[in-house]
Amino acid sequence: MIGVITALPVESVAVRHVLGDMREVRAPGGDPNQYVVAELPCGPVVTTVLTTTGNSAAAHACAHLVRSFPRIETVIMCGIALGVPRSDDPERDVRLGDVVVGTAGVVHYSHVRVTDEGVSTRGATLVAAPRLLRGVNELRAAALRGERPWRDRGSPPPSPLYERPPAERDVQVFHGRIGSGDELLRSARRRDELARREDLLAIEMEAAGVAVGSALDGRGCLVVRGVSDYGDAAKSDLWQPAASLAAAAYVRALLDVLPPSSGTEGTEHRPLSLLELVTTMERVPSLRTPQDRDDVLRLLGPPVEGLVKRDTRTRAALLSLASVCGGYPTGLTDLLNVLELLEGADSSPVRALADAIERYRS
Repeated sequence: MIGVITALPVESVAVRHVLGDMREVRAPGGDPNQYVVAELPCGPVVTTVLTTTGNSAAAHACAHLVRSFPRIETVIMCGIALGVPRSDDPERDVRLGDVVVGTAGVVHYSHVRVTDEGVSTRGATLVAAPRLLRGVNELRAAALRGERPWRDRGSPPPSPLYERPPAERDVQVFHGRIGSGDELLRSARRRDELARREDLLAIEMEAAGVAVGSALDGRGCLVVRGVSDYGDAAKSDLWQPAASLAAAAYVRALLDVLPPSSGTEGTEHRPLSLLELVTTMERVPSLRTPQDRDDVLRLLGPPVEGLVKRDTRTRAALLSLASVCGGYPTGLTDLLNVLELLEGADSSPVRALADAIERYRS
């Protein structure tokens, strides 16, 4: 299954419109979320809307979502965001009605370390789900051929309210990093400061909660946002419906190009590649930062500790760790034992890694 979370009713209406026929589903007791499910060729898609905005509410909703629907493999956060305009850089000049896809992950920019020397972001970028990234690449290839299937998915709109206001150009799609924090921005100065510091294309308030909630339960995530304002003093709600529909239409086009999940194809026992193993390792909290990885290496001890290359880039560091551990008969088992010691054997990401190691060895 694939989960889709929205923060606002205007976004939920857009998502339900593009998904088509849906049925309501009652969750088990204790889950306050309300769900509807659509049956698509890629598999069932279940969607819910938050009761309030913000990363805490998003994390809460995501936790209930994956608990009530344990077959969910990936979660998409879909809705609106402020865009960062760059008139001097046409390749990154995000404008109203454009779509920003978080292919470079989500930066929780308000999770910071403050010292006398300044402010720096804590933790690594929250990476996007590999399965959804493959679908994004299919859409990028379609765009190179002159095809833009997401346009068709937004027409006709659910109501005149969702029609795109007059503008000078058609919807464009940008790919990169999305910032997520607990600030409702109405300041161009603050927007540009964050964009420069973290290399952001868009900024919003829920993606970090969904990305962390998904990762801690061993799921992948992707964020798709339609640009509804610039986060400056002129911020208004005029573009919210059209931007919501633009993001929802892109998500539907993305779902259309996804093949059925591996579970529905009966290939869940296919051996994993080294890169797929590393992707699963990226979801383990104890492997996300250089400091955390150093702690793991100290517990592993020689010879692994001395052979693994230190790298501030998470994927590069984990690729070295997986390669070195895989070169010893008990290396990957020892790594799993250390992670269980740090996080507990009941940790969802650790259990997912145990399954991935088993498939990698097969």
